[in-house]
Order: sequence, then structure tokens, then C-alpha cells
Amino acid sequence: MELRGKRVLVMGLGLQGSGIAAARYAAEQGAIVRVTDKKPADVLAPSIRALAGLPIEFILGEHREEDFRWAEIVIRNPGIPRNSPYLQIARAHGAQIEMELALFMLACPGRTIGVTGTRGKTTTTTLIYEILRAAGKPVVIGGNVAGVETLSLLPQIRPETLVVLEMSSWQLEGFEQHHISPAVAVMTNLYPDHLDTYASMEEYGAAKANIFRYQRPEDLAVFNYDNPWTRRFGEEAPGRTWFASLERGGSFPRGSNELLPFIFRDTPLPGRHNLENVLLATTVARLLEIPDEIIASTVRQFRGVEHRLQEVASIDGVRYINDTTSTTPVAGRMALMAFNEPLILIAGGNSKHLPLEDWPAQIVARCRAVLLLQGSGTEELLPALRAEAARQGRPDPVQGIFNRFEEALDAAVALARPGDVVLLSPGFTSFGMFQNEFERGRRFIAYVRALQEHKGQRLEPEQDH
Repeated sequence: MELRGKRVLVMGLGLQGSGIAAARYAAEQGAIVRVTDKKPADVLAPSIRALAGLPIEFILGEHREEDFRWAEIVIRNPGIPRNSPYLQIARAHGAQIEMELALFMLACPGRTIGVTGTRGKTTTTTLIYEILRAAGKPVVIGGNVAGVETLSLLPQIRPETLVVLEMSSWQLEGFEQHHISPAVAVMTNLYPDHLDTYASMEEYGAAKANIFRYQRPEDLAVFNYDNPWTRRFGEEAPGRTWFASLERGGSFPRGSNELLPFIFRDTPLPGRHNLENVLLATTVARLLEIPDEIIASTVRQFRGVEHRLQEVASIDGVRYINDTTSTTPVAGRMALMAFNEPLILIAGGNSKHLPLEDWPAQIVARCRAVLLLQGSGTEELLPALRAEAARQGRPDPVQGIFNRFEEALDAAVALARPGDVVLLSPGFTSFGMFQNEFERGRRFIAYVRALQEHKGQRLEPEQDH
């Protein structure tokens, strides 16, 4: 896409890399670049520093209508809703609305492997990347990966490069107008999420479906057969389609009974959902003709991704698990099912107005104690927990509602006994108490490591013993 001399407005600088990459790319392509974000300059200081020296004008702490009337092209951050009134102003004045990942796909000369889904996409994306890297393939990773400027990867990509991209529903929205999909598409699952942004599950699913909708017949798509939504999408895909099924014990091509057995179950990752992720990633690797011994070795050594059921430390016989990217009730339920030990759960936050389903029942049945963080989601969860405790004839597990994160962690440590798991798996968004879920996870990690350091001298003889 020709940007030289065009008036380009980047809407949403953010802190995770997408807005930074869009602004850098547009400036380096010779565009006249403005960046606008409602966050103030002090919050966005790291992102501003990353763009130092480039001819970019910053309009921060507000969005101005005049900037959207000025722009010929608006590159919107994935977190900006499609129906934003500011985008409507830009469209009314003839502006083209673009997104970073779509611009990347249009310019990328390599073979793209896209991964999407409600849960598991980061783990699946990362494992595919690690297997390809172990096999000595030229490979890069990007997309919806925190801190990665995906457009900035373009100079190192050649036609033979494999480009592994995590893709969110919001990023995939940008594919529709260009009729683009990756050469290899992977869908992990679909559960209720982002229904504060999308009108229905059907609309949310339609955004996700852009990952395969515009594939060519020779392209490849792999779907989780055990999830009803992704199974249905697999029947619609125009490319060569495979299904992966834990229930059936392997993978198989659409319309065939031929089964490729799942032989890579030897993984340190906890939970059935992670076995689904491993099955999807290893299916893709096998279809890309990576030798089984390289796949098996990588799976055995793969410890997962930060912030996703991440074991931070074991202190005084208590394991501390960071699952801060659990921002939906479904994710909260899956985290509980990954452990057999008694659980001290830290949950709560702000709501996306998603159904709680059987999450409260699982919490009451599996958790010895629950510490809740203040927020609109907690207001939905608390009465459901108390009603479920009464129904099951169990004591109310809630030990407090906290407006300070570290106070909740103090309470969890005080309650924990040897053999317990202290699990941060909120099931809701982080906004209000934190900038984002990653800040929530980083603060959990910092707290646990400080606790470990504080108790380290006393712990060493016990560990040796």
C-alpha cells in the first residue's frame, strides 16, 4: 500500500507494540503521521520514547474531530471499536480505515501461519514457532504478541521465511476489506468473549472466520474438532482442512476416517486445554513435514508462555500460579480444572457481561478459599458463589473483597498451607485496578519473587532435604 505523502492518523498508540509499529512504519514509508490516544503522555511515555527521532506529531489525552477530518488513512489500534464515532467522521470525509496486521499481511513476502481462538492461541502460536525454530527453519513470530512490533519484522522476512502470527478477532476484522487470509490457518476454539464489543456470538465468530474465509484451495486450515463452533467452521473452509480431536485421539483430514495419532502427550503443561493446544500445534508441524523426533523434543521442553498458568515459584510447599490472561469465566473454569491440589483462588475484576455458566459451581467445589478483587465482574460473581455454596451445602469460600491487589495476595499467603496452589486466575478484565492484564500478572510475579527472596534463606535447607 502506497503511504508516501499520505496524511496518516494512527488511532491508539497503546503500550503493547501495535500502535508503535504502525506509526513507525507509516513514518518510514514517507507518510505525514499523527498519533492520537486518549491516554496522557505520562502513561504512554515508553511508547513515545520508542518513536523518538521520527517525524511524528502526537495528540494525546484526547481525540480531536479535526484530526479525523484531516486524515486520508486512519490506522486503528485493535482495541478501537469499528463503530467509533471518530472513525465514522473519518469515513464521512473519505478516509481509508486500516489495521496494522492487515498492512503487514499485504506487504509480507513470507508464508504466513495464523492462529486464532478464544483461548490457547498464544500457547499454540508459540509452540508452533518453537518447533519450527528447533527444526532450523527461517521463522519469525508476531501478531497479537505483547511487545512485538509486527510491521517492523518486514525487513527480515524473505519468501522462504515462515511467519507465525497470533491473530485476535479485532485484528482479523481488518482482513475482510482486502479479502486476505494466512496460508495456514489454525482455530483453537470459540467461547463467549468480547460481547461488550460484538453484538452476538455470531458476529464475534464472523470476525474470527476471516482467518480462513479467503484462503485458496491449496492453503491449509486446522480446526479443533471438539469445539462445536470450530468444528462447524472447519466444514466451511475453502482450503485443505484438517481436524484435531483429543476425543478421537489424533488428527484427520476433513471427510476422511484416516487418523494421525496424537503421540506428543508428554508435556509439562497442565490441563486438558493445553493438550488441545499441543495437538493443534503438533498437527500443523507434521503437516509442514517437521520430523516427529524434533516435535517430541520441543514439546517435552516447552514450559508454556508467561502469564498463562505460569508457575512462578514454590514456597513453603505452596505453588504460586500466574494465569492473569484469564479474562473470561470460561478461562477461569479451565484454570481450575488444570489442578488437583487444594486451591486458594484470586479472582474478580471488571465484567465483559459474559455468562458465568458453571464457573461458580467449579469454584465452590474446587477452592478452599477465594479472594476477590473489586470490580463490576465481582459484583456478578459474588452472589452466584454464595448461592452455589448454599446449593452444594458447603461453606461460603469468599474470604474478602479487596481494592488493593497486594492486600489480596497477603491474605492468600496467610491462608495457604503446604500442598496448596495459590492461583491468580481472575476470569474478568483488569481495567480499573490495572492498566491491563499484563500489569496484573507482572505485579503478581514481583510479589511472589519478593516473598521467595524474603523466605529464601529458610527455604534452602528444606529444598535440599
